[in-house]
Amino acid sequence: MTLTAKAVEAARPGDRAYKLADAGGLYLYVAPTGLKSWRANYVQDGRQRTRTYGRFPEVSLAQARAAHASAKVQRAEAPDAATARKVPTFEAVAREWLRIKLPGLSNGKHQGQVVGTLERFVFPAIGALPVDQIPRTRLVEVVQAVQRGAGAAGAQRIETAHRVAGRVAAVMGYAQDAGYIEHHGAAGLVRVLQPRKVQKPMASIPADETGALLRAIDGYDEPVTRLGLRLLALTFVRVGELRGMRWDELREDGAIWVVPEARMKVGLPHVVPLAPQAQAVLAELRPLTGEAELVLDSPLRPGHALSENTFLFALYRLGYRGRMTAHGFRALASTVLNERSGFAHDVIERQLAHKETDAVRAAYNRAQYLPQRRALMAWWADWLGQQHAAARPPASA
Repeated sequence: MTLTAKAVEAARPGDRAYKLADAGGLYLYVAPTGLKSWRANYVQDGRQRTRTYGRFPEVSLAQARAAHASAKVQRAEAPDAATARKVPTFEAVAREWLRIKLPGLSNGKHQGQVVGTLERFVFPAIGALPVDQIPRTRLVEVVQAVQRGAGAAGAQRIETAHRVAGRVAAVMGYAQDAGYIEHHGAAGLVRVLQPRKVQKPMASIPADETGALLRAIDGYDEPVTRLGLRLLALTFVRVGELRGMRWDELREDGAIWVVPEARMKVGLPHVVPLAPQAQAVLAELRPLTGEAELVLDSPLRPGHALSENTFLFALYRLGYRGRMTAHGFRALASTVLNERSGFAHDVIERQLAHKETDAVRAAYNRAQYLPQRRALMAWWADWLGQQHAAARPPASA
């Protein structure tokens, strides 16, 4: 049986690589990543080797057959010349991999980090080497050098080394799938590194201390920061999402806030229903920042958002160092909503904008459950109000 153009086009990736045989020893290699390449095996000096004719669809079935037939003739006439081929360098292969990988990453910052780690730590060491001539010992040297590097704390160096090891393994795996190499030594590189330290969750107060915190926030002297903390508690969004909030992102007369995808960790727009209490906070902010584009326009640097640490330092000043962080409002909301609100877990997860592992479901769900989420945000605002009312004012008040 020989292949047809239709069968080649229809071949889909599986959990493992597989081959579709054509006549005369030619076959289509289908990698789990979806890459398809034309290959043929032959024996030279008693060892089996593999020749690659190019990737589909750049090289069609007819072109692969012609190249295979030509290679057979060349091999019969001059075996050594027929087997000679130029193998790309590690950097060239990595650049190919980056062209495929980067568009799928969540944001520009992450994309820059992936490119940056390769350019800083890997390319100077092995970038110019042919990808089939890099022994495992050399790869081990590269990642261990990152771990030993100066200019960063130990935990940060270890974390960076683990990321470099993962990216090197991904590039070498791509080289194998693309037909540049048959095997590589990058698997399990993290074994030669110190283990990562488990990150502690961001500090967050117990639910029964919420009222006292809200009362403390009432007494904070700088108004934009004070109102920003209230809005953070009411919306439980990520700090970066709130810092960049713009007046023109409000919809439905201020009842809805749409966070654009560029500011979202998951790379999709996020809908935040605003309860009457949140709308009241925005009404207090209007006289302060309504002439600016940003809702939380910095009093110290007009035209710029509040700094990343403004909320954290405010909580420090209120006596919550080590006990509460700005991100802690998300943890607090998640705990209370899941344990006390009665709303379905999926509704809570959508409002927390947690990453959906299924891309199709993510696209479908980004505005799903909106009526339930309006009710959820109203319940949450009412719960915060109840805690605030039940708490005693701070002793200094």
